[in-house]
Amino acid sequence: MSNLSYMDMRNEMVTVARMMWDRRLTNAAGGNFAVKVGPGLMLVSPSLMSERKHCHLEPGDLLLVDSGLRVLEGTGKLSRESLMHQLILDNFSNIGCTIHAHPFYCMPYVVQAKPIPSVSEATLGRGDVGCIPYTKAYTRELSENVYRYFEERRTIAEKKPIGCILPMHGVVVSGDDIYMAYSMLERVECDAMCGIFKNSI
Repeated sequence: MSNLSYMDMRNEMVTVARMMWDRRLTNAAGGNFAVKVGPGLMLVSPSLMSERKHCHLEPGDLLLVDSGLRVLEGTGKLSRESLMHQLILDNFSNIGCTIHAHPFYCMPYVVQAKPIPSVSEATLGRGDVGCIPYTKAYTRELSENVYRYFEERRTIAEKKPIGCILPMHGVVVSGDDIYMAYSMLERVECDAMCGIFKNSI
């Protein structure tokens, strides 16, 4: 454990993973996230983070990988969705973290492939959370479609956190660091909840 690098960030990621689970921002069906820690380097959560560990991670579970997705440190198995994170983190200078999750209130939009409208002040100026075309999970095509969504919104993505919907699957959000990406995840979940209950008050 003492030989692991980026321990401060590993500890932050352990905290964020636990918060994602406890606040129902992901579920046992999946979820993963990554943080840029240096040029061509990222820390990424391991495979089965949610299903087997319920997001209760240890610092050593997090994998340090290079831009070729070669594992440099860590004991877990690399998530099948690591390419999704690597494409964005390597190609956007101001994005330092990406989170893929299955938030409770976002999922009705996800399964219907409907955008989550920006309805609160917390997401003003970021636009709605739009959808990529349906793409089979864990494929290179899925990673490339998510990257294309961000590329098409590069002007705003380099300035503010944004999000996208993976139909039938979940959401992906960005941030300039782990705190802003997590904040964006909560903001999107709040907008989703407000949209669902808008006619019930």
